[in-house]
Amino acid sequence: MPANSPKSGVTRESVGVTCKAEGPPRQGSGVTHEGLGVTHLDPGTAREGVIVVALGSPTEASTGAIAEFLGEFLSDKRVVDMPDVLWQPILRGPILRRRPGKVLEQYEDIWMDGSPLRVITEAQVARLAELLPECEVRLGYQYGRPNFVETFVEMASRLDEITVLPTYPHFAPATVGSVADRLDAALSISRERFGRVPRVRAARSWPELPGYVNWHAQRIASALAEEDADMLIFSWHGLPDRRPHQPARYAAECDATARAIVARLADLGVSIPWRSTFQSKFGPDRWLRPATIDTMARLSREGVHRVLVANPGFMADCLETIYEMDVLNADAFYKNGGQIFRRTGCPDAEAGAAILAELRGALARRGWREM
Repeated sequence: MPANSPKSGVTRESVGVTCKAEGPPRQGSGVTHEGLGVTHLDPGTAREGVIVVALGSPTEASTGAIAEFLGEFLSDKRVVDMPDVLWQPILRGPILRRRPGKVLEQYEDIWMDGSPLRVITEAQVARLAELLPECEVRLGYQYGRPNFVETFVEMASRLDEITVLPTYPHFAPATVGSVADRLDAALSISRERFGRVPRVRAARSWPELPGYVNWHAQRIASALAEEDADMLIFSWHGLPDRRPHQPARYAAECDATARAIVARLADLGVSIPWRSTFQSKFGPDRWLRPATIDTMARLSREGVHRVLVANPGFMADCLETIYEMDVLNADAFYKNGGQIFRRTGCPDAEAGAAILAELRGALARRGWREM
């Protein structure tokens, strides 16, 4: 279901989506739902819940865990919109037989105490909980555990208000749209189990959130102060260039972020040529262009021998940044005459938590909306 469909209970706003499910405000009944072990809190003791939503990643560096994750991820209709009768035999056949082994080699090169995405995102959420002591802050993954829908339903049994913060600065059906689908499912389950649902507000996209823009501008400025570069490349996660994936809207929001960062750089007295590219192509479809890796292969021929790369579309370093950028794209750059490849990195625990806290504050200032 599109995130802005009438059935979703979601409305668009400049900072985010705000939604509120049906039903009157919850009264503190103190009633425990039999079989669920859940007691609603009285209004005076209820707190706001905050759920940070991230994509998820394999739970361990093994072909089995990778296959399980990819099977769930690539079965999402928002991600791959082929009919199941055509797609599932391909997914359950050659893709899940071959790809996990290839991906395992990549994960083994970058594995920390877990996948970088998990380790960094969980640290961001832990720090966000410290910044928001008045809230109950939890993490929910779209794919894997802790699962977003399960986390939401459990919190809905106890709390009157929940704020949902997807870790995606730019709207795409495969990311924010998929979160909206899961939010719809969580609201339906909560209504069926508890007879009502909490008030909900959820961020849609935030391409020009000031703290987010400023953090990336500061990182770029610091990198350029250490060593100059001939060009700044913004590399965004790509998506298929077909209408169901809303590529024009997504690309426009990425461009808005790039221009906001460049404007902030100008405020800092920094000027550098720049361009946007798109990475992480999967499958035979035409995706948004230009492709980052193709750009890296030809930059030297354009006189660009020192490149600085930024990935503002990613809230935490992950396989797509640490391996795809720092290994594959850097290799393409060096093999074709490039001399210096550097990347600014993605937000760490402190920076990510600060950005998410600002996002939550921006939504809170809008208040709860009746739907």
